[in-house]
Amino acid sequence: MTGRHSGVVTKIKEVAPDCEPTHCCIHRENLATKKMSKELNDVLCQVAKVVKHVKANALNSRLFASLCDQMGADHIQLLLHAEVRWLSRGKVLSRVFELRNELTTFLLDKKPEWAENFQDVNWNTKLTYLSDIFSMLNELNRSM
Repeated sequence: MTGRHSGVVTKIKEVAPDCEPTHCCIHRENLATKKMSKELNDVLCQVAKVVKHVKANALNSRLFASLCDQMGADHIQLLLHAEVRWLSRGKVLSRVFELRNELTTFLLDKKPEWAENFQDVNWNTKLTYLSDIFSMLNELNRSM
């Protein structure tokens, strides 16, 4: 669509040379997340690794669901993030934040170095921030 020689933006500029192309709101938010700070991006990547570790293996998924049920959590499953549907990040981060105590307990046996992240106050603060920001972006996009 934005090709230099035959894209729709080029065709419009031929007719109206003063027009300025712009991304729609959803694409701007997606572009902004790609320029996220390294610290926040690291937290996002670590959360993705934890979710994949739990969800990729059926046994881990069942064990985690059982643990959440025993601990009386509101949810018993994590949500899987897909890069294609980047709006799912907000839901994934919110669910991980809600289940952070259960994840800490689950990861202590399997991946203790990952469990340390959930016990670190600074890391949890960044997780909370990301969860809030992506949830707000999701609400904004749904309202449009």
